[in-house]
This record gives sequence, structure tokens and C-alpha cells, in this order.
Amino acid sequence: MEHQKTESFKRLWGRGGFLAEARAAWAISINIWKIELSYPLSVLWFVVMPFLWFIPMLITGSAVAGGAESTVLNDLAGTRDWVTYIAVGTSILGLTISLMWGTGFSLRREQNSGTLETLMSTPMERSTLVWGSMLHNLQHGGLGVILQLGAAIVFFGVTIDVWGIIPALGIIALAIFGLQGIAFAVTCVVLLAKQGWMIVEFISSGLILVAPMAYPLSVLPPVLQYIGMASPLTWSVEGFRGFLMNGLAYQGVVQAVVTLIVLDIIFFIFGLLMFRYTERYVRAKGALEQF
Repeated sequence: MEHQKTESFKRLWGRGGFLAEARAAWAISINIWKIELSYPLSVLWFVVMPFLWFIPMLITGSAVAGGAESTVLNDLAGTRDWVTYIAVGTSILGLTISLMWGTGFSLRREQNSGTLETLMSTPMERSTLVWGSMLHNLQHGGLGVILQLGAAIVFFGVTIDVWGIIPALGIIALAIFGLQGIAFAVTCVVLLAKQGWMIVEFISSGLILVAPMAYPLSVLPPVLQYIGMASPLTWSVEGFRGFLMNGLAYQGVVQAVVTLIVLDIIFFIFGLLMFRYTERYVRAKGALEQF
């Protein structure tokens, strides 16, 4: 009997592969949902949050443009419909923040719960802990995108091209890899600095600042324009909005997709290598349980 238990444990420990890691990531995602849905105010905040970002921009735009169209925006971005421009662009804001903060602090959350060391000793890749949180935040933030766009269409007269929906989803899929690379880097900051929320705030706010969500990249100072062009978030926003506003006629598709793929590869590889090195360093120092 004891021998059978030992053999069963060895088989369990040796079980690996993509499907096993995917199941583990899915289990982590579901567990986070159960915790969040246990708190009604958390659900309410999730519903209200997208509008707290979009409505102030809508009011400001109305005051500045004086109507539903803007000739200045047409000169800068090739569209007069500033309401749709802002609504579609800022819809990714919630997804970005969810991936940056929720995923970046995933290990810190487990540490505060006293479960990080236990999870680190389970037979799965250490990065799966982060991937599981990413999967949850992708679902969470993705629902926010749908909610904001749906409300913008119903209440604010925003129009989107239905032929661009599938390509826009493809842009989101590409964006995940670049943003996940940044999330891995943020996780490293949290592991090393523990309460590194100031650095995380600086990184996330900086990326959002140089991303053309509510304004074209050309209105930024030249230095910030160069930084923005090197960010995968910039090309994610451009591609997502380009397809939803112009459909298959989106002229910047080649530049947006090619640039996004290149930046995804760079950011993802750098973030993953940084995470693996930092995770090993922290474990070697015995600092997982330190607060």
C-alpha cells in the first residue's frame, strides 16, 4: 500500500506538459473569481469602473470640441468622430490596468494569504502562477471592454464596423504577449521590493500616458512619441481602434501588426527571463516569506 502511494505521488509529480500547466492556470483563475465574487462591492466597482474613466473624457471633449465632430482630430488622426475615437481607445484602459496590477501583484497576493510557499512547491512551472492570474485578469478586463463598448454604443451613439470585430480580437490576442512581458517585469519588482506599488504605478501610468487612447500620438512631445512607439500598448490601441472604426479597410494594419509582433517578442522574452532569474534569486535568498 505504501509503495502504491509512493508510485502514485511520483506519477503525479512527474505529470507535466502544456495541458497540465493550462489546467493549473485555469484553476488559479477560477479561484480568484470565487474570491472576487464573494464581495458585492467588488462586483459593483467592476461595473462602474469603466464609466468613471470614460465619462469625464466625454464631458471634456464636448466642452472643447463643441459638438460631435472635430476638424482638428480629423487632421491628426483621419476621423472627425472624436466620441468613437475616445470610446474605443479608452476601452482597453481597464484591460491594461487589470493585467498590470492584477497580474503584477499576483504573487504578492498569495504571499499575504500565506499560500505562496505552498504554491511554489507544487509540481507546476513557477510562471504558471502568473499565467493563471493573467488568465483571470484577461477575462475580467475583457468583460470590461465589452461592457464599456456596449454602453457607448447604446447611450452615446458610438458606431463600430462589425467586419472589424474579429481582426480587433486578433489584435487583443497579440497584445496579451507584450503586456504579459511587462507584467512579468512588474512581478519581479513586487518580489524584490515587496511593497513596490509606487514603481508599478509609475510604469503603468507611463505606458498609459504615451498610449494614444484618448489622443493621437502626434500631440505628445517628441521624446514621449518615441517612447510611445516603442510600447506594445500603443500599437495594440492603434490596431484595435483601427479595425473597429474602419473594418477591413483599415490602412495601417500592416504597420500595426508587424510592429506589435516584433515588440511582443522583445518584451515577452525579456519579461520571462527577468522573472525566472528573479524568482530563483528570491528563493535562494529565502525571501519568499519576508514581508
